[in-house]
Amino acid sequence: MYKWQIEELKFQIGKLIQLHRLKRELSQLQLGNELNISSNHVGRIERAETNPTIEILILFCNFLEIDLLHLFTKLNEKELKKIESEIDQLQKEFKNQNKRKS
Repeated sequence: MYKWQIEELKFQIGKLIQLHRLKRELSQLQLGNELNISSNHVGRIERAETNPTIEILILFCNFLEIDLLHLFTKLNEKELKKIESEIDQLQKEFKNQNKRKS
């Protein structure tokens, strides 16, 4: 059994939520509106600055279609780096899309 450090778990959960949000081409504001929570709260969760409640995690998982167990399955360093790289790429694409819209 793996023994979690709280900050590691918050970081992993935040990155996975951010990844799935960006894959759906949603801003933090759009996701917050869908879940009836503030975009600031979404951002704090993604940046691992707060502990989301189980109720909030269920909202994210149901809306983004993430298996709750996936959030709590320990990823190794290589897997986390891959997720961070994918997030960087999706953020660039997302910003480019928004530039074209304006």
